[in-house]
Amino acid sequence: MTFEDIRYAVAAGVATITLDRPDKLNAARVGTLEEFIAALDAADADDAVRVVVVTGSGRAFCAGTDLANGFADLPAGGDPATGEGVGADVGGRVTLRLFAMNKPVLAAVNGAAAGFGATVLLAMDRRIAVTTARFVFPFVRRGIVAESCSSWFLPRLVGIATALDWMLSGRVIAADEALDKGLVDELVEPEALLPRVAAVAADIAAHAAPASIAFTRRLLWRMLGADGPEVAHDYESRALAALLAHPDASEGVQSFVERRPPAFSGTTADAAVLKQWWPD
Repeated sequence: MTFEDIRYAVAAGVATITLDRPDKLNAARVGTLEEFIAALDAADADDAVRVVVVTGSGRAFCAGTDLANGFADLPAGGDPATGEGVGADVGGRVTLRLFAMNKPVLAAVNGAAAGFGATVLLAMDRRIAVTTARFVFPFVRRGIVAESCSSWFLPRLVGIATALDWMLSGRVIAADEALDKGLVDELVEPEALLPRVAAVAADIAAHAAPASIAFTRRLLWRMLGADGPEVAHDYESRALAALLAHPDASEGVQSFVERRPPAFSGTTADAAVLKQWWPD
């Protein structure tokens, strides 16, 4: 796929997806989201990629949906009562693709993140932002509703009270509040953002087994909806059995004993066993 609204590059085990419409503050149109999904597909399928980084070009991360044509480009129609004929929220398709990733996704939030720009962050695994970043979930102020699966993700990240505050007010959230409430994991000065995210990504790429990452990521996200710890015990036991039969387990122990960095030979594709017994 030829990319027009994003840039995609792979180096040293890290795929970087850059939202690249700086003159529009990286506001996303339908084509942008299709490109985003294609880039995630490419990263997940590439054995050379261990980690994915998502960032924005210019002074914003993403200003949300491009409203140059209002809501005309968004799916509408159908019967909301039955769901028949209702078009899928495109932002939600991006979020669900992020949710299904076998590789960790790090957000490098370089500026304002509004609407889709804020909700797309929720399904990523770590969010590192600049101290000048601002976040907003403005849907009630636009006469619409939470999108991109954010009504599921946001309360799980920040708690229901904070999610209600932010969603029902549609107010701007400063970086320090976002850090305090758990929306972001770390704040850095603007000039330190990309080096810091690169360091985190490099550490994962150098020291984590790809199949282990795939299993662990799936466990943590899916168990958020489990009925109890017994469910986690079941699937952890299955995952442990699968990984103990993999050569990377021996390499993990040997590298620890020899006090050297691991040289894992496995790939994310080795976690394909997930598809055989893992609940969707």
